[in-house]
Amino acid sequence: MNFLPKIWRFINLLSLDVVIGAMAGMLFFADALETSLPIGLYGILGMAVWTAYTADHLIDARKAQKPAGSDRHRFHQENFNVLTIILVVLGFLGLGFVVLKESFRFILFPGIGLALLMLLWMGLIHLLGVKMAWLKELSTALFYVLGVSLAPFFSVYPSELPKVFYLLLFGYFLVALLNLFILSYIDEKVDRTDGFGSALLVLDKTSLEKLILGIAVIGGLIFSAALFVLPSFYKIHALLLLLLIIFHIKEFYKRDRPQIRKKLEASFLLPLVLIAF
Repeated sequence: MNFLPKIWRFINLLSLDVVIGAMAGMLFFADALETSLPIGLYGILGMAVWTAYTADHLIDARKAQKPAGSDRHRFHQENFNVLTIILVVLGFLGLGFVVLKESFRFILFPGIGLALLMLLWMGLIHLLGVKMAWLKELSTALFYVLGVSLAPFFSVYPSELPKVFYLLLFGYFLVALLNLFILSYIDEKVDRTDGFGSALLVLDKTSLEKLILGIAVIGGLIFSAALFVLPSFYKIHALLLLLLIIFHIKEFYKRDRPQIRKKLEASFLLPLVLIAF
């Protein structure tokens, strides 16, 4: 059974676990809005997320002046040309499917708008280097949540959306931000060696640990209370967010650095349980 860890490692290096987690996130918001999305849109989201994450990793890999300290960036250095070709092909394929498939077109302009905004903002962060790198976690969390909720939102819009949707959106943002801050905390030495920016450019590790704990406490209190005050239909969504927050903070304090990234990224698959409901 030794091939299973090797397969999962390859999936992790390619960020495919992040891709599946993003699809689970879109399912989360589609379920919360009681909307049914074409199955193909999950594939389109997967292509978009993979190209965005891979482009970011390739840029970081190219910036490094020597073999990167992290396995993922070193993998992208070693396979730079192949991954770049795949990225371009998938980018055009995804755009082509959205243009040609009538049932997908409702996300064409919102998707292009979000993609351009993300490219401009992330490009600015990379251009300014360490001066703006501390915004990377905040921006990545925001764009991630906007991306996974985009299709569910516009499948319902302009009809009135339930106010709880915005609470769930905020909760998902907190989980994504918690995830990124924890990864920055554990990757401090590697990021510093490779010259990658993070929140630790403006915070020391003690302050970042307090921020991580603060986000977890705020999110935990909000969604613990939500279990009692939200209508029955939304309790499962509040519970999923609460479980994600608890899992993140539990893994953070275990300090199991070799496994924590894989576990935290795999935790975003949790919303897939909604398929059973």
